[in-house]
Amino acid sequence: MCGARRQKQLKRWKDLYGTAVPISVNVSRVDIYDPDLVDYLKQIIAENNISASELHLEITETAYTDSVTQIKGVVEGLRNEGFMVEMDDFGKGYSSLNMLTSLPIDALKLDMAFITDIAENNKEMSMVEFVLEIARFLGVPVIAEGVESASQYLLLKKAGCDIIQGYYFSKPVSATEFGHLIEKSRMAAR
Repeated sequence: MCGARRQKQLKRWKDLYGTAVPISVNVSRVDIYDPDLVDYLKQIIAENNISASELHLEITETAYTDSVTQIKGVVEGLRNEGFMVEMDDFGKGYSSLNMLTSLPIDALKLDMAFITDIAENNKEMSMVEFVLEIARFLGVPVIAEGVESASQYLLLKKAGCDIIQGYYFSKPVSATEFGHLIEKSRMAAR
């Protein structure tokens, strides 16, 4: 589950730059059924002097379809503790729209398969726009992952996607390189 190294890095950035940098971590199906999950996460945030809201927990859409009642209870418990919960890989699983309206989530992360073939007025783009409308109705932001081109970025931006991420902006970088990006951002904001 959440590697302690990631949370320690979060604390280092916070101490060094005086700003919170939220980090998303995947929560596996096994972790969700661990009765000590909430206590484990609370221990990590306490040990690293970070807030629960800085640790975004990604739970795959397919995990939500396993045991809806149990998953719902665990996610509500996590959210009650202040953790942000994102439904990851949305569109890859088999959740029903009805189920989506009852799930406690803070964000929808579109599966990159939705993004790969989007183009002006094609069915893939229409599906993305449909998901964006559902998310607006539910009051949750949409995160598009796997964006690799300017055309994908512009289409998503025009459609009103809340957060766009992918290689178009940057390939994965080391903690040191990311620290330099934080510093640049702080300098530009002055």
